[in-house]
Amino acid sequence: PSQIAGFLVGLKVKGETAEETTGLVNAMVAAAEPLDLPEGTIDIVGTGGGAVRRAGALNVSTMACFVAAGAGATVCKHGNRSASSTSGAFDLLEILGVDIEVSPGRVAEQVAELRIGFAFARTFHPAMRFAGPIRAGLGIPTVFNVLGPLSHPGQPKRQLIGAREPALADRMMEVFRVSGSVHTWLVTGHDSLDEIALTGPTRVLELRDGLDSEWILDPVEIGLTLADPSELVGGGPERNAEIALAIFAGEERGPMRDIVALNAGAGLVVAGIADGIGDGVERAVAALDDGSASAVLDSIRA
Repeated sequence: PSQIAGFLVGLKVKGETAEETTGLVNAMVAAAEPLDLPEGTIDIVGTGGGAVRRAGALNVSTMACFVAAGAGATVCKHGNRSASSTSGAFDLLEILGVDIEVSPGRVAEQVAELRIGFAFARTFHPAMRFAGPIRAGLGIPTVFNVLGPLSHPGQPKRQLIGAREPALADRMMEVFRVSGSVHTWLVTGHDSLDEIALTGPTRVLELRDGLDSEWILDPVEIGLTLADPSELVGGGPERNAEIALAIFAGEERGPMRDIVALNAGAGLVVAGIADGIGDGVERAVAALDDGSASAVLDSIRA
């Protein structure tokens, strides 16, 4: 354990290069349990590790997965319990009644049948069980925050990935260039948020069919109202489950719903379903309003 901790801290201090990250990703995927996904499957995920997450993570990307699936996307999210935030994706899923300990084969069936499934990193990367407690013990973001989104066992070619700082997004983009992504957005939100922000503009690095571009997404330009950070504070998994259910039931119609729809809308763009972010958000809102997002959650609840 001390060697792993030393390696992680040493890499962090030195700064991981794109080559080192690519090498680690390839090693992890090669050692992972296999996962066959339908063509066009997307992942919506953040690196975590930002100050906002340590104070009150909202699990936006996890909620957005249900909304995107409700609007017609096929979604397989790869993730874990929390290492450095108040609530990890799989902590929330467990409270919502999703069985996170299913076999790799069952995850593949769920994605094919229900258009949603969750690949628990611990199940698919059994060798990582040694690193998990060390990561949590260190309590700081490490290279694993980057490896998680990059080492999806099904290697989907379409994804929305949040990175808490632009340099991190740049490095991840180098990895995606090599891996042959079809359509990827790497986003860094206002105030170092690892998702598309509602408090201000978001930097988007977009890779589509081998061509990359960089642009700024301003939520105001697509008709959304900017929120104060205090309006978007989540908490532990129990609190976030309450928020998720309120959003899906149509009871929460404020900024929390807006940021989930915004990120789900971007997921629909990379899925090839929406024609631009404005259309994506409209489709996401419709999936919330007509109960489709809620129905997706019900379909996968244990």
